[in-house]
Formats: sequence, structure tokens, C-alpha cells
Amino acid sequence: MHTFWHHYHCLTSLYFWNPLRFSMKRIFSFLVLSCLFLLPNAEAQQGHNIEFEIKNYEYDTVLVAYYYGDRHLIQDTLISNNKKNFRLEGKEALNSGVYLMLTWPDKKFIQFMVNDLDQEFNIYVDAKDLSVVKFKGSEDNDAFFKYLDLIGDMRAKAATFREKLDALPEGDKKREKLEKELDKLDDRVSKEQNKLLQDHPEFITTMLVNANKPIDIPDFEGLDGDVKEKKYRYYKAHYFDNIELANPSSLRTPYFHTKIMDYLEKMTVQVPDSIAESMDYILKEVQPAEDTYRFYLSYFLNDAAKSKIVGYDAIYVHLMDNYYSKGLAPWSEEDNLKKLKQNAERLRPVLIGKKVDDITLYKEDGAEFKLSDVTSKYTVIMFWAPDCGHCKKAMPDAIAFNEKFKDRGVTFLAVCTKTKDKYQSCWDVLEEKNMLGFVNLGDQYGRSRFKSKFNVRTTPKIFILDEQREILMKNIGSKQLEEVMNHIMEQDSNPTTEN
Repeated sequence: MHTFWHHYHCLTSLYFWNPLRFSMKRIFSFLVLSCLFLLPNAEAQQGHNIEFEIKNYEYDTVLVAYYYGDRHLIQDTLISNNKKNFRLEGKEALNSGVYLMLTWPDKKFIQFMVNDLDQEFNIYVDAKDLSVVKFKGSEDNDAFFKYLDLIGDMRAKAATFREKLDALPEGDKKREKLEKELDKLDDRVSKEQNKLLQDHPEFITTMLVNANKPIDIPDFEGLDGDVKEKKYRYYKAHYFDNIELANPSSLRTPYFHTKIMDYLEKMTVQVPDSIAESMDYILKEVQPAEDTYRFYLSYFLNDAAKSKIVGYDAIYVHLMDNYYSKGLAPWSEEDNLKKLKQNAERLRPVLIGKKVDDITLYKEDGAEFKLSDVTSKYTVIMFWAPDCGHCKKAMPDAIAFNEKFKDRGVTFLAVCTKTKDKYQSCWDVLEEKNMLGFVNLGDQYGRSRFKSKFNVRTTPKIFILDEQREILMKNIGSKQLEEVMNHIMEQDSNPTTEN
């Protein structure tokens, strides 16, 4: 396998990245975020002094930004009287990583490296052609562009060899010679990579080059399915081999967040338990890098809180139980932490797989009805309200579903959420809404606490329970009820079938 193709794509994508679309409003918000997140590195050199010399530039302002996970934060706004020389300087060292200088208001940019030891250098560019950049006093940046030149040269030569290969028939002796030439190109790139790792481990360039090296997967023997599984497991186990998870600089590079999210979304089975396990692994590995740990613990929690995927609230509860509630998010303010914990407690009783309480509700005539009174294999509970517009739209689908499944081991409970003086309205509309086929229930005085036990904050809200009252599915739309129920029944009748 000829690996430099991979390097060329990744590294040139890093440098020739799509233009940032900065607005003045975003600049203000980024400046605020910079103040919140920018923490000095005690091991870095004292102060920074980077001068930009821009030829043929018409404006007096440039912006300097840096990567921060999936964000781009403003480091400083530089102003020049001569519209040519701009200086980024300060008494404290910059956090190491990949930075951007943006012309304003053109939104064109260059990227450059800043490491802990090398924070005083010059950058020379021409506003008419920002692809040509020169440096003085920065070995790190020189190394990066030298490496880019090498990859570009190897790519051009490889294209020539491949063109010749494609023109030759299988079995032609000349093919072997061309394959050897391609291998030599690979060796040349590998030597440069190893030289960087050996001579300059502190360079951001070295980190970028190493991070974009592909994982070499060994050959496995066995049936096709077994080989694929072994390759997947090997790749996942070695996915982060070349990524410095515990290095604070990684958070400030353009590749890091993509690597993290690809691991979660592509290398991890998309079920809450597996995702939470992968998050735990990542958080453990990045914990020595304080900013990175804080960023991703907050990011994972917010992502889980916003998720519309059914069941992902279990990830939120997991993060709360294992990190926030244990004091492992010390930056959280007391009032906010209290709200986060309360939200977790609202979600906890209705996580998929949880057994719901055997609450007592009431029929129209006042007769008690417990959930345990249901004898069918499945129970569908729909919480609704007479004055709910969405409930009105959902009701025809719910009624049609009940007609199809009532003789297939499904009991449909329609629980009205109105209480006290509005309780009677629950019963007044049943015939009008054709709801008499349901088991209609309510709780005038809220003794069952069904709203808190089922986290009913909006209506309609639908749950599917099994015969042990364990939640199989929840928060599904009425139009999806039939499809979901059929899927559940199919799985139950074929328990060994893989998804």
C-alpha cells in the first residue's frame, strides 16, 4: 500500500482549508470564548513575538485565530499603520498548536505552527497569492512546508508510475519494476517522517505528520466475515496509536476533533452503552491535558443533551453519574450543576430498559387501574391532553394502530394529563375523538405522580413496555408506532437475529 497519497490529502487539506466566514458578531463571541478558554502553558517560553509582513495588502487589519476542538477562536486583532507590517506579541507564551492569520475583510488566510519553544519568528506573504508563504526563525514551519513540498513531489512522480502501470496488462514484467519504484517513494516519505520524529519531537509539524499516518493492519486468516471482524477490532484498538491524546497541543489542531468524532461515530457501535464506553476511554486518555478533558467532557454532555436520537439520554445520565456528580467537572458552578443533576434525575426513571413503577390510575367511573393489571405481552402508553394540537394530529394514527394490534398482544393505554378542575375535560371528548377503543385513564389529583415518573413535560408522549413493564421504546411519533411495534415483535420472535 502506498501511503504518501494519504499524507498528501490530509496535510494539504489542513493547509488549504475552506475560508472561515467571520462576522463582527462572531469575532466578539470568539474573543469572549478566548478569555474563557485560553490558559497559559507553564512550560512554554516567556512571551511571544510574531511579525507578519504582507505585500500588496490594502487594509490595516488582520485577525489571528487558533483551532480549539471544533471551533476557531480569535487570539488577537492586529492593526498596522503602513498596511504591511503586523505584529502579534505579548508577555505570555501562546498555547502551542495550529494558528491562522486572516486578512480582513477578505476572509483569506494562511495557517502556521506555534510550538512551546519557538514563538519568535517572521512570516512573509503576498496578499495576491497566500499559497506562497516564507518564514524566518521558525524551524517548525520550515519543516512543515518542506514536508508538503516532498509529498507534492512524490505525488507527481507516483502519478506518472501509476499511469504507466494502468497501461500494462496483468503479468507484464515491467509492472514489478514500477511497483518497486512506488515502494521507493514510500520509503523516501517514511524516512522523512522518522527523521522528524527523531530530530524534532517537539514540532507541531511532527505531531501532524504522525497523526495522519495510516494504521498498518496485518493480514488475518479465516472466513471472510471473521477476517473483517478481526481487521475492525485491530483497527479500533490501534486507532489512536499515532494521536497524542494527552498532549495539550492536540486540541489546537484541525485534525483532532475529526479523529475523536470518527472514533465515536464510525468505530463505535451506535448504541448508548457502547458510545458511553468509548467516551470513557477518550476522557481517561485526555485527562492529563486539562483543557482537552474539560472541552470534551462538556462537549459530550451537551451533545447528549441535544440529541434527538431515542435512548441517547442514557449517555447524558452516564456522564452525570460518572463525572459531574463525582466532582470530576470542578469548573461547573454550583447552580448550574444542580440543574444538570435535576435533569439527570428526571431522565433516569424513563431510560430504555428501565422497569417503570406500577402506578395506579383511574378510569372514568373512578375504578382503579394498575399497570400490573395489563396481561398482554406489550403495553403502549400515550400521554395526551384534550387541548393539545399535536395530540389531535396524532390521534388518528394511534386509533388505527390500536385497531391493528389490539388482537396481537398489545394493550393501548391513553392517559390524560389534565388534573384538578380540568380533569373532566379528559372524558368529555373521548367519543368525539373516537378514543373509546383505548383503555382511557387519568389521575385527577396526581397521586400516582405519573408526570415525574414518566418525565411527561409535553404531549403526546408515547412509551412501549414489555410484560415486565420494562421500557422497550419511547418518545416516538404516532406515525412510527406501527413500524416500531412490528420491528419489536420481529426481534422477539427471532431473538438470535443480528441487527
